[in-house]
Amino acid sequence: MMKQLRTALFAGMLCVMAIQTASATENGLTTYPIGVNTVLDGVMPPPGATQFYNYTEYYFSNKFAGPDGHSSVPGFHSEVLVDAPRVVHTWGRSFGPFTLSSGLVVPFAHLHLDVPGASGTRTALGDIIAQPFILGYSNASHTFFAFASPDVSLPTGAYAVNRVANIGVNYYAFQPNVDVTWFPAPEWEISATAQAEFHSPNHATHYHSGDVASLDYLIGYSVTKQLQVGVQGYVLKQFTDDTVNGQPAAGDGLRGQAFGIGPQLRYDFGPGSAIVFKYQHEFAVRNRPEGDRLWVEFAFPI
Repeated sequence: MMKQLRTALFAGMLCVMAIQTASATENGLTTYPIGVNTVLDGVMPPPGATQFYNYTEYYFSNKFAGPDGHSSVPGFHSEVLVDAPRVVHTWGRSFGPFTLSSGLVVPFAHLHLDVPGASGTRTALGDIIAQPFILGYSNASHTFFAFASPDVSLPTGAYAVNRVANIGVNYYAFQPNVDVTWFPAPEWEISATAQAEFHSPNHATHYHSGDVASLDYLIGYSVTKQLQVGVQGYVLKQFTDDTVNGQPAAGDGLRGQAFGIGPQLRYDFGPGSAIVFKYQHEFAVRNRPEGDRLWVEFAFPI
């Protein structure tokens, strides 16, 4: 019974995850939107410029994977539609090959969730992610770009302890990340984002979600100057236990994992302006929902 309740909660919180998808954590959620960064990951706007990004994700799952990968919640179903606008500004002064930027992500989500004996639907603001300072780098030939950012997720999303469908996770998260883009040849792009996520406790439930590490990646080939095709995906692993009142949750800590892979298509309209379509199929999932993601992403300078 206790395990079913935890799983139901897991599912409900899960869907904050559209902007911010999951690990085993309190209930499969992390505040970082896993799989989102597969487009020119290491590239920041040039000094003095501001860039607008928009990420739209539809996630659907009919399986909650247990520790052995098999379905552990009969009748489980979740659907999440998320739209997350992001603005990044690079400050006017550069320091040799280095720049300093700041950004903000403000997600909104619609969630429907079915678990044994309960269901819920919710549309609300999600957990805002602040990027107060982003240290960027590019080499002289502009074939390698990178940045590092100590992102922070704020518990601004709608949350109620007894509600099945929650858009917020009700805890803070520290999300240091390193993002790189390399052009080994003019037609080829290799990009990746490596991130760890550390969580504060949820004081409403006395649940402390375990910390996770993730990697988003892309291998892309430009068919023309405007059209790129690629293969992209992600890896997520939880490396500390979930705990309840200081004890491992469900006795084993519920450490989660997920892998995703799929195709990507990018079309460039002009400098800094593009639209991206991509699909990700999850596999080898443990202690969290297993499903599929459809993304539409676009960006332009403002």
